[in-house]
Amino acid sequence: MLLLAVLFSFMIASIIFMAGLIASNKKLKSYGVGEFYEAGASLIFVVFFMLIAALLFGILPGLYIGVDPFNTSLSYIYSTIDATQSLIKALYEPAMLAYFYTSININIDTLETATTILNYLSIPLELYFIVPATALSSLLVEGLMMLYLEFYLILFAMYAAIPVFLIPGVFLRSLLPTRTVGGLLIGAAFAFFFVLPTLFSIAFLFTFKGTMQYFIAATSQLNSISQGSEAITNGAIPNGPNSIPQEIKSIQAGMGSFWISVIFYPALILALTYFTMTTLAELLGGLTPSGGILSRI
Repeated sequence: MLLLAVLFSFMIASIIFMAGLIASNKKLKSYGVGEFYEAGASLIFVVFFMLIAALLFGILPGLYIGVDPFNTSLSYIYSTIDATQSLIKALYEPAMLAYFYTSININIDTLETATTILNYLSIPLELYFIVPATALSSLLVEGLMMLYLEFYLILFAMYAAIPVFLIPGVFLRSLLPTRTVGGLLIGAAFAFFFVLPTLFSIAFLFTFKGTMQYFIAATSQLNSISQGSEAITNGAIPNGPNSIPQEIKSIQAGMGSFWISVIFYPALILALTYFTMTTLAELLGGLTPSGGILSRI
């Protein structure tokens, strides 16, 4: 389909040039020559696109085996999603058990002393455990939603870059009225297919190991100290080796790498992807009718 789109560009240029020859119109012939330049530029870009794909994804296995940035970035994000879900479960389930415990209200007069003890114990449970745990769980859920959004964005880029953006872009670039749109689609294809997954792979490479180790260790520790009634006794202890509030504080202190990988790096990646797309769109589909690329070089 890519070669067909390029051949379509050359066909349009040939029709314009032949019309100029038949009509003996020098302006039309010059315009046809300019369209040949534009078709040649499309061919060069398509070949360049395929060459980059061959180097990155290992399309030529006999010559070179590349590192697939789509597979790498998706694997990193999926593993982070799995670790985040496990941590949310380890936080949320004992917090809800403690919340159920604090909601119990005994009004039997003969158990007035026991009722007083229960009421006093519910205060540190809610203050040290339930409120911080639910707040941290809410933040982790928001981060989880961002991870899913990034995961499906990369999937969309992987499946849509060539059939949705590149091939229609080459076709539309062959026609003068739609050349700007075609250049924009080609720029989007390059940015989504190469820049986006590669930058996500690099970004998660720097934060993935630390985040995974921290989340797995925190999940294991929470599971070991919050089983059954331990969620009540350990949740009311502000400090100590088995203190759930102390573990929650430790998790909060180590959330920096998670937020960097989930929010900061993706925002920077999207900005660089947009910059790449608009730069290529200006280069390939500017407003000059013919010779647009050569005039910019």
